[in-house]
Amino acid sequence: MNLASDDAAFLIARPEFRRFLHAAIQAAGLLGQQAMASGADGALLAFLEGRRSLGFDLIALAHRGQEQAIRNDDPLGLTTMQAVLDAALSAKENRLERPHSRTRYDELPDIDSGPDDGAADAGGRASQRRFDSPAGRR
Repeated sequence: MNLASDDAAFLIARPEFRRFLHAAIQAAGLLGQQAMASGADGALLAFLEGRRSLGFDLIALAHRGQEQAIRNDDPLGLTTMQAVLDAALSAKENRLERPHSRTRYDELPDIDSGPDDGAADAGGRASQRRFDSPAGRR
């Protein structure tokens, strides 16, 4: 199949295509293998290697859409693979919704208000506990 570099550039610029390509290379077994590719079963090994080969061919086709300077510096298509992984990881369905913000310090217990620690500094605030550094314990 002859894919023009203009067509490949159009496709690789689309995050939808990069997510599709991610699914295709996962199915090809490039990022993880569902079965062991051992030499015990020659037919299974040939099948799995054929799938992997098709996955590498898909990356090579998509890599044609990268700029010439990138293709010269990266003949293996790792830049394209990185773009595919970035698109898959940043997809909306892969983002975790956090039920709370990351700065919820108000729910943390106050370590200075224990029953044995009622000391306050000159401003009326509870003093902070000080711990020895690991180097000082030697």
